[in-house]
Amino acid sequence: MNRVLGCAMAVAMLAVSGCEIADPDCTPEKAAKRQVQQATIGVSNRCTPAETARDTAGIES
Repeated sequence: MNRVLGCAMAVAMLAVSGCEIADPDCTPEKAAKRQVQQATIGVSNRCTPAETARDTAGIES
């Protein structure tokens, strides 16, 4: 059981490492997707309107 759990954790860490966790590249499409996800399932990505505006304008946070 511990070996299976360890393998599952390793796979999850590898999957997450490919994501842009620290600084997502937010586009208007991702921001719209965030709004839909938040409204339907209550969970969303990190592309807030403020983050999208900064990324669209090219401002580093």
